[in-house]
Amino acid sequence: PNLPEATLTALQDAAVALAKSVHYESAGTVEFVYDAQAQNFYFLEVNTRLQVEHGVTEEVYGVDLVRWMIEQAADDFTLPDTLTPQGAAVEVRVYAENPAENFAPCAGTLTAFAAGSDLRVDTWVEAGTAVSPYYDPMLAKFIATGATRDEALFSKLGIVKLHSAAL
Repeated sequence: PNLPEATLTALQDAAVALAKSVHYESAGTVEFVYDAQAQNFYFLEVNTRLQVEHGVTEEVYGVDLVRWMIEQAADDFTLPDTLTPQGAAVEVRVYAENPAENFAPCAGTLTAFAAGSDLRVDTWVEAGTAVSPYYDPMLAKFIATGATRDEALFSKLGIVKLHSAAL
């Protein structure tokens, strides 16, 4: 959120140029490291798959990336000529982990689960779900949108409530 506009444009141009140079035509993420002091960015990696944060992109651009990938695989997809971001989106993830135990998985039964109606909730749990320590401990993603980053952060995410009883 604090990048100079010229840097943001240069990052986007570099990501597009990299994808075009290898003829990449699917969802993916090009990651950079930004040195705020030097005001330079450096290539880090490419993830040629859908990322866990894809919901933020979907909310800001009003698209369905998963549907697009399925349509592309069926050879029935044309990328729109332009994509225009609208507002901001912020994602918060909820994990069944115990910070006092170096974030080890924390098994138990979820006794309550509620989120505000203004949030996008991507989850597999509900009240009463038994959470095992043997799988990825991510329980839910809450995605809030707003006209600005502050609106998404403070007016929407403040209404998330989650309770669990660890075994």
